[in-house]
Amino acid sequence: MSGTSNGKAVIVCPGGAYAMLAYQKEGQEIAQWLAGQGYNAYVLAYRVPNNRLGALQDVQRAIRAVRSLGATQVGVIGFSAGGSLACRAATNWENPSYELVDKKIDTLSCRPDFAMLIYPAYLDEGENGTLSEDLHVNEQTPPLFVFGTEDDVKYSGPSCKTIMKAMQEAGAPIELHYLTKGGHGYGMRSGAGLIWPLLAEEWLRGLAE
Repeated sequence: MSGTSNGKAVIVCPGGAYAMLAYQKEGQEIAQWLAGQGYNAYVLAYRVPNNRLGALQDVQRAIRAVRSLGATQVGVIGFSAGGSLACRAATNWENPSYELVDKKIDTLSCRPDFAMLIYPAYLDEGENGTLSEDLHVNEQTPPLFVFGTEDDVKYSGPSCKTIMKAMQEAGAPIELHYLTKGGHGYGMRSGAGLIWPLLAEEWLRGLAE
């Protein structure tokens, strides 16, 4: 961990089922890890409960606000519902969710340069478990790093397979790590939570090359 800024930024979207925010485990702890990798990290306190539109508005505005500070790249990382939000940010940037408020900020792009989805939820809410209707994957979708486990049967298990299929069909870049066991909600604290950060660090280094 260098702790020296590389000029890039990452917005952290904690999980919490769109009902609350796991601000410490999936927010502050993640920001500390990112800072150790040289990224300027920002934990997003997006609107809850049950306000998906407000959450999308918050992340789009945050991407623009961070970009206005001079970051050379702005990425997003999300966990569970936060993974859903990070994916929505990566696939809805062509459709701004709110009216222009500030010409200095809101004229900047809300397209993240990359997104990391860790045990993401709600990506398979389409008919018969297909891609959720609010996700619009195409060849311009930014690179995705996705991590989940098969035994997370309610959330990342099906979501990982669904986003992988959609990205492949669109010809968009994705790296998926899909383990047999690991469950859900581990953050960086135990089990699979000790594995994905190492894989993500390698992926991030590859983006920089």
